[in-house]
Amino acid sequence: MKKIIVTLLLSGIAISSSFSQAAIIVLILGDKVATEQFHLSVDAAANLATYPGLDGSKIGAGVNFGLGTHIKLGEKWHLKPEFKPLSHKGTRGVASITEVPAELTVEGNKLKLYYIDIPVFLQYSVNDNLYLSAGPQVSFLTNAYQYSSGTLADGTESTIRIKTKSSFKGVSFSFPVEAGFSLHLANERSTTSMDINIFVRYEYGFTDVFSDPALGSSNISMFQVGASLPFVKTAEELAKSK
Repeated sequence: MKKIIVTLLLSGIAISSSFSQAAIIVLILGDKVATEQFHLSVDAAANLATYPGLDGSKIGAGVNFGLGTHIKLGEKWHLKPEFKPLSHKGTRGVASITEVPAELTVEGNKLKLYYIDIPVFLQYSVNDNLYLSAGPQVSFLTNAYQYSSGTLADGTESTIRIKTKSSFKGVSFSFPVEAGFSLHLANERSTTSMDINIFVRYEYGFTDVFSDPALGSSNISMFQVGASLPFVKTAEELAKSK
């Protein structure tokens, strides 16, 4: 639980530190990407992943971060492609999938897999606050590590990091579904408002993540809890900026 809380806090820090960067992108591209018809968002979330079928797999906490684009298709519908260059999908409690130095008596392993996620959501607005989304996602593996913790021959506790990228497939496919709630924040002394979208997402992987069946067989099952900060201007705000 402590690790999950820390991960959520890191996600909040990522949102805060990236707010100005996303604002710069909007300023560079101009008001055309800050309208109700098309706008950008900066998104961050905590990943809570497990690997069904992999013996001993327990929830591993990680961070998901990137940008979203929002294209209005109609009064209720949006197309929402996203680009998440950092998506950490790890697990704990599994057996070693690669050889560990003989001098270490292994007591536990963690797997940390790093992906670039590219989902394309179709979003439906139930009302002004609640929305539902679903769509396909392709993920590209950028790195993978096994962290083996245990005791050395002299009694010293140690953790060894072993690169295991070759043990996993480079591309995986999934179908995430999402429920979100929009918070509309307004300043009583100003006409300026800001939205924060809080979302819960479930991702089910259709493909086996392992490159060799001898190492194991598992897909990804993952929940995300996060927030999205859309950079959008209303028609009234656009008129004032001209």
